[in-house]
Formats: sequence, C-alpha cells, structure tokens
Amino acid sequence: MNNSLLFLAMTISCVTAGSYAKADDYVKGTSLRATMLNRGEVIFEKNFDDQKEVDAVMDLRKHTKGTVKDGVMVTIPPSVHGEAPKGARYGKEEFVRSHFKLGGQDYIFSFRVKFLELDREVREKICFIDLGHRWIRLEMTPEGSQLVFQNYILDKRGGRQVMVEDKALKLKYGEWYEGTIEISGNETLFNINGVAFHIKDDLVAKKRETVLAQRFCLDLRGVGYHLDYAAAWKPNGYQRTWEEKRAESN
Repeated sequence: MNNSLLFLAMTISCVTAGSYAKADDYVKGTSLRATMLNRGEVIFEKNFDDQKEVDAVMDLRKHTKGTVKDGVMVTIPPSVHGEAPKGARYGKEEFVRSHFKLGGQDYIFSFRVKFLELDREVREKICFIDLGHRWIRLEMTPEGSQLVFQNYILDKRGGRQVMVEDKALKLKYGEWYEGTIEISGNETLFNINGVAFHIKDDLVAKKRETVLAQRFCLDLRGVGYHLDYAAAWKPNGYQRTWEEKRAESN
C-alpha cells in the first residue's frame, strides 16, 4: 500500500491543546504528571546530581556532549564544544541528541529541560520530541508545534503526515519546559507545559524494529540545553478517568 492510500485508511482521533490548558497558564509541575496511564515499575529516574547518571541508559548521539554541573546535565552539540574527533562525520553537527533506551514501545516518560539561548545563527530553529526514531514525533518551532507521523519503516523516503498541530506551544530559547509523554498500544498523549497532543491509531502500535525505535529522543538544533530531570515508567493500565477525559475532548 502506498503512502497516500495508507494515510487515507488511517482513522485518527485528535485532542487539541485547548481542551487541556494554554501554554502560558499551566501550573508548574502539572505537566510532569501522567494523565492517561497509571505509572507502573520505574525504568529509571535521573535528577542529574552526579556525572554517573549520564550512563549506558543514555545515548548521546553524534558526538553530543553531556556534563553534569549544578544539578543539571549541560548538553551541547559538537559544533559548539568542538571536541569531536578530527574529521568526524558529525563534527559540525548543530543538533544536541539525547536518546534514552527504554527496552519497549509502551512507557511513560517525564522530563524538565531549558533550551539555551542562541548566541549565533542556526539553520533552523526546531526541537524534536520523538517516540521511536522519526516515527512519531512532536516538532516544536517558534511558530508553534505539530505532532507528526513519518513512515521511515513502510517507506524509506518517509512519507510525512501532520496529525495534530497547535500554535500555543512555541519553541523559546532560554525558557524551561516540562513534559510527560505517554504511549500504550495504539494511543499516545504528549503534554508539554500544559499543551496536549493526542492521537489514537493502529500505526502507533505497529512494531518498530529499527535500532533507535524503542527510545525516547530529545533533539534540539541550537547551542544546547540544560536537562535537570528525566524519568521513565512502565505503564500499568489506563487511569479510571481517562475514558471520560477522552470523550470530553472529542
């Protein structure tokens, strides 16, 4: 089936951000709570108080550098720190790429991050919050955000489909963001600073077998970010209030 027919066949349920909160009036800490799923077993929890927390669970890709300092992981790309090996393929990479190994496709992931202020031009101002490398991702830009499906598995060229978009969530360098991403079966919910993006579709549940598929990825083009919290849990069923919340939002 080609991409155009595939996307026509998809049944999509979208919940817009307005059903939850506005980007500028969320209460600090609320976006770190799960809304859709119950938290089960802890996979890991990092407060970045020690360099040891930058461990095998984390995959700082393409010569990204992460240094724990004053309770945050200061994460910068090789184009800034200039310490990539001479002649390295990604030695001039502008992206910071922090990937977390989760060992499965279903999980709850919470994080708190500040995108560092730019001191130079970059090719494109964008952040990718990604479930299963380049399969389901939230793209944040200064103009707004959108939840995107890009099919790199069924089509190597990656047919791209915007599933949900909202202008309320904007990428602003120098500001803190907190979020919780929930995924179980055919349903996923992104909540970033009180702005929610939801989708329910069989393609969410499709097995993803690429090397980076069972990971949470936080990729930013710029000079880097401060990450002061990252944690993941296995899901333990849906919250009893979720069906009602979903119905109210449709």
